[in-house]
Amino acid sequence: MKGISPFIAVILLIAFTIAVAGIVSVWLSGYTINTSDIVSNQSIAEINCNYGGVSLKNLRYVGGNITGKIENTGTINLKTIQVQTIFKNQTSLKTALCGTASAPFNCSSTNLSLSPREAAAFNVSIGGSNYDDIRVITHCASVYDTVDASEVGT
Repeated sequence: MKGISPFIAVILLIAFTIAVAGIVSVWLSGYTINTSDIVSNQSIAEINCNYGGVSLKNLRYVGGNITGKIENTGTINLKTIQVQTIFKNQTSLKTALCGTASAPFNCSSTNLSLSPREAAAFNVSIGGSNYDDIRVITHCASVYDTVDASEVGT
């Protein structure tokens, strides 16, 4: 019986190695480009969020509802604004706000946006008075404001 010559075996091995290296190279190149794009976009978003600011004002608790005013104190547009109630038992309730700054209301999706220096009044139902903090949160994780229950008027 005859097998393939050692010379042809070496050529086949080299060709196979080059083909596998080419496939891995193309995959790795695409993966690197995709990953660097994701990191770049997230970095840009985080840098932009450094220019954000939000403030809760005139909070009042009346009959199971918290009313107040949210103001964008930064220089960027704030999106997906929510009011979060943190209760004494460490649970929390996030209430989505949608509509426009002049007419915000509770809804199932968060689409209330505020331009710089724009403010919106809100009225959200929280059930009872056993809350510790009221917080406004935005699409920027670092842009929020918290008010202690003792600072909320009645």
